[in-house]
Amino acid sequence: MGVIRYKIWYDLWENIGRTLRVVAIIAIGAFAVGTVLGAKEFILQDVSTTWQASAPATIGMDVKPAVDDTMIQTLENLKEIEAVEGWSQDKTVRWRRSPADPWQPATLAALDDYEDQAIRQVKLDRGDWPRRKQMGVQRDRDLGAGDQVYLDVGGKEYPVALNGVLYNAAYPSAFSSPDPMFFTTRERFAELTGESGSSLALATIPDYSDARAQAAADLIQHELEKQDIEIEPAIAGPGGFKSRTGKPDQFTGQDAINSVFMILTIMAASTLVLGLFLVYNTISAIIVQQVSQIGVMKAVGARFSRILLIYFSMVLVYAALALLAAVPLGALGAHGLRMLMVMRIGMEPGPFAISTQAVAVQTAIALLLPLLVAIIPIYAGASVTVREAISTYGLGGTSGLLDRLLVKLHFIPRVVSLTLSNTFRNKKRVLLTQITLVGAGVIFMMVMNTSATLRYTFGDVLLSIYEANVLLDLKDEARIKAVESLAMSHPEVKTVEVWGTGKGTARPLGQPESNDDNNINLRGVPTPSATYIPQLRAGRWLQAGDEYSAVLSQELAKQLGVGVGDWITIDIPTTRQSNWQVVGMLFEPVDQEVALVPRDTLLRETRQVGRGKSIRVQTIHGDPASEAATAADLRVIYESKGYDVLPSTRDTSYRLATRQADQMALLFIILTGMAVMTAVVGAVALSGTLSINVMERTREIGVMRAIGASSGVVAGQFVGEGLILGWLSWLLAIPLSFPAGLLVVKTLSAVLNIELVYQVSGAGVWYWLVIITILAVIASWFPAQKAAQTSVRESLAYI
Repeated sequence: MGVIRYKIWYDLWENIGRTLRVVAIIAIGAFAVGTVLGAKEFILQDVSTTWQASAPATIGMDVKPAVDDTMIQTLENLKEIEAVEGWSQDKTVRWRRSPADPWQPATLAALDDYEDQAIRQVKLDRGDWPRRKQMGVQRDRDLGAGDQVYLDVGGKEYPVALNGVLYNAAYPSAFSSPDPMFFTTRERFAELTGESGSSLALATIPDYSDARAQAAADLIQHELEKQDIEIEPAIAGPGGFKSRTGKPDQFTGQDAINSVFMILTIMAASTLVLGLFLVYNTISAIIVQQVSQIGVMKAVGARFSRILLIYFSMVLVYAALALLAAVPLGALGAHGLRMLMVMRIGMEPGPFAISTQAVAVQTAIALLLPLLVAIIPIYAGASVTVREAISTYGLGGTSGLLDRLLVKLHFIPRVVSLTLSNTFRNKKRVLLTQITLVGAGVIFMMVMNTSATLRYTFGDVLLSIYEANVLLDLKDEARIKAVESLAMSHPEVKTVEVWGTGKGTARPLGQPESNDDNNINLRGVPTPSATYIPQLRAGRWLQAGDEYSAVLSQELAKQLGVGVGDWITIDIPTTRQSNWQVVGMLFEPVDQEVALVPRDTLLRETRQVGRGKSIRVQTIHGDPASEAATAADLRVIYESKGYDVLPSTRDTSYRLATRQADQMALLFIILTGMAVMTAVVGAVALSGTLSINVMERTREIGVMRAIGASSGVVAGQFVGEGLILGWLSWLLAIPLSFPAGLLVVKTLSAVLNIELVYQVSGAGVWYWLVIITILAVIASWFPAQKAAQTSVRESLAYI
């Protein structure tokens, strides 16, 4: 066994470059898988722990008008209800840091007793609970205890001292919505707003099940509606849809997290598989190089099993070294990804920990997969006979179709012909190398295509739909002619439209009314409209003369189960039910519950004829600065005339597009990281292939040097081979990246409940060409230098 150990050690140390490449390629794959699995485990653990510790509501409903404590107690006494709590909320509050700053939107909330909460518990991060005129603020809003802000409540401005930072797990993170939530006492809330009741009713039930939760929600809704109280679902769901009920053990964004990690797992597994091709290539090359050694070992009595043991032991050493690197790096990577995502969600990540599940998978991957990949070449090498082994010598190479073609093309320089011929000499190795490089290129361009799709959907497409540059909403309906006249008084305004708005529920015509009817946001659009250009997917747009016609978002139509030509019943609270025909379905990137209908008909149904509150303005100049300035000016104009303009961080089309795109930034960062890792795998694989070529052509290099070839010519041969392989992989990856990117985009569309308009990134194609060129030069440089520095004596003495 001492001789075997010596041989393994010699092969590993004498070819240290090859050893490092194989170890690195295995470690990268194991690292990627360990990072993804570990991060997923701990992220879901952090999210679940934080979410359940907040005692989430099983049922949530916004109520209008607000209800008193007596009604809350009545709801709690209903059958199958465990507990009910009410929150006071005002979502029309504005805030700013100083009198010189512009107003921004915020939410003001109040609880009965912050130190005795049963449902949707608000936690105290630092400082104190709200008291008297001092308020708390939701975490991650760049505000803290000791700060002072100004609140505009009901048109009156109040300086407010902050005494604490609080955390409401059900409130959107700063990444999703920068608008802060301020917390105050019930007494102070009543003083500021004039409202002492609860506008949000939260409830829990014992022994949760979907059916029991729906039944309990029906009971609560029925009890509220008996008192002529309108309700709206208040539990956040996927794709912007809201529901009356939610699972207490599942964070509202957990489905999206699972889907993102499904994509990352596929990419990590792809990285691992691509790297294994280099392992196969390397082991095959070692066996070919050492065939004569195998013959000698067999000649002196080595058995088939002993040969297998030697080479499997070598692979096992590669794998063990890779595992030693992959486990700690994977744990660090998992913790880094955990920190990034959990903090983006607005929660606190737990302490550093190592996932035993991830380590187990990494161990299986690093130790078993290389052995499985190596079985075929090792078995073939161990099966060679002594006569076959000791008779293999000479300058390798065969004459194929490419060689015969190059001989006829006399105009091609001899050096170029030789480079082309040598590149494709070992076709099997070229194929495996191309699989790795093409895979790296496909993943990189797929990520770029996904990024281009997100930017295009929430940029160009969104801006092509929203032809209005300024988007303002009044708190209450106002006379359309007066509102439009004020807007037109601004010199920058080109066109203005005032839309009607309404909210209700919808169901297919003939279907019995149910508490589970879909919510619908009605937008009454002038026909024709100059500020909204629909992206139709079926049917037609609204026309002059239409009355009870509706164009639905694709997702809403899917939820309702209706198509073009079908009729739906819309129930708007405090008005009668009415039937509308679906004449079209459209792509709507902002509001998935929207139905666009003729303005005059909607205003008639809502008893607001001639009045509206949604202002859409086209400006003469469409740059972001002009839009923002015009929006600010119009706010001043309207407020000076007594109109109450709702605060918004999306009051221009540019800001709207930017906010939508920013929400996808984290996903792009993660995908880009995986693409970079895959590119590294491709570079290492290419370097390994060229190193093998140098090793196998050592005697040929000696012959070239003996007949006068310079070091530069010899090195150039291998750099040229690297470039040819890199450029070929680029050409092959281009068509394959299109369907791969489309698959990812469709997956994201399903997760986000929104159609993403697929876009191919032309820049991504050219970026990858530049990257693969640089990687090819770098990957081939060290093998080329080794070839150039090999002396004639060493080359010709090589066996």
